[in-house]
Amino acid sequence: MQQLLAILEAQIRWWKPTVVYVQDINWLPAAFLQHVKPLVEMVVGQNACPLAPGLDLSPYNLVLTSLPHYVGRFRNQGVQAAYFPIGFDQRLLQRHRTDGNRPHALTFIGGLGGYHSQGTQMLEGIAQELPLQVWGYGGQQLPTDSILRQRWRGEAWADDMYSLLASSQITLNRHIDIAEGYANNMRLYESTGMGACLLTDAKLNLPCLFEPDHEVVTYSSPAEAVSKLKQLLAQPEAAAAIAARGQARTLKHHTYSQRMADLVPLLQRHRPKTRSSATHAPRDQTLLVACRAELVHRIPKPLAEALRSEHLNHRMLLIGDIDPQAQGLQGMQRWCSSTLGIDPTQVQPCLDAMEPDQILIVDDQRTVTGSSDWMTQIRHQAEARQIVCSSVRARP
Repeated sequence: MQQLLAILEAQIRWWKPTVVYVQDINWLPAAFLQHVKPLVEMVVGQNACPLAPGLDLSPYNLVLTSLPHYVGRFRNQGVQAAYFPIGFDQRLLQRHRTDGNRPHALTFIGGLGGYHSQGTQMLEGIAQELPLQVWGYGGQQLPTDSILRQRWRGEAWADDMYSLLASSQITLNRHIDIAEGYANNMRLYESTGMGACLLTDAKLNLPCLFEPDHEVVTYSSPAEAVSKLKQLLAQPEAAAAIAARGQARTLKHHTYSQRMADLVPLLQRHRPKTRSSATHAPRDQTLLVACRAELVHRIPKPLAEALRSEHLNHRMLLIGDIDPQAQGLQGMQRWCSSTLGIDPTQVQPCLDAMEPDQILIVDDQRTVTGSSDWMTQIRHQAEARQIVCSSVRARP
């Protein structure tokens, strides 16, 4: 370990980077980062996995996370944090054809057991009913009588994994337990980027990334997963069409070229202000439209059309206690779930991740009462964060 750290320090002294970007904040010791921090302008960490107990984040100027609900947790520990999703490396398409034969009808490639215990149980149930083929680490630890163990084909890493995805018609995804209600993981982008039809667990923020049941297929229970897989296997042309739309979405919005374009202004905004050279690049503005389920079909038509459109210098997002697959929401980026009405604390991760500049509330002039109400939470959070909050009248 000490030899590796010595090499890393020598590299930092040689290259004189502006930013040290740490992909695994569990690995690099805080003492080392404090030691090299005077050599750089910023120390930035990335997180998308469980955190080591007692992790010292004090050396970091900024921690980026693809887990929306972790943004507030990092900030509560006294470190600046921001939401930054992971993505797909489009250079992989230079090494793997995605328009060729796909001999594997249904696959899963990923971890088995451990942090993925709940997902592994679901995979067992799917394998009982469908011809699921499985690759991944942890397979040797499954019980010998497990059907997953019998379907397990060994581990698949790097190009082997991407080759399997490129030869899969349908592939499964389930998030690690710590993701809770939020879409986050690499498989979202790897699978769609390689042109497979992805079946993934329904998550609160998934419609901000992919259109459910149009660009990816979602499930909310093991039974629904089996039912939708049977439909996809019986209708390969429909599955291929979903896969093509999912790949197009990833190549347009979720490549690392796009992520790096987003990262530069993000780093500039969090650059230490004590530096005389600090410049803060303008960022795209975000408008959050809050709407109750009973008013969703009464959103003013110009506003609804704007929510479905792409904009040059700003983005628009719908939040509400609405079924994310409700009719009329297709094409809108949305943070919608009926559970929002039950658990209004879901408002905070949305605001943490999206950092809206303005909140527009679709209102029918009804008096809103009750501190547990999610719309009340929107108003309170807007006031605390000094976000401009205004109302628009719902259509009659």
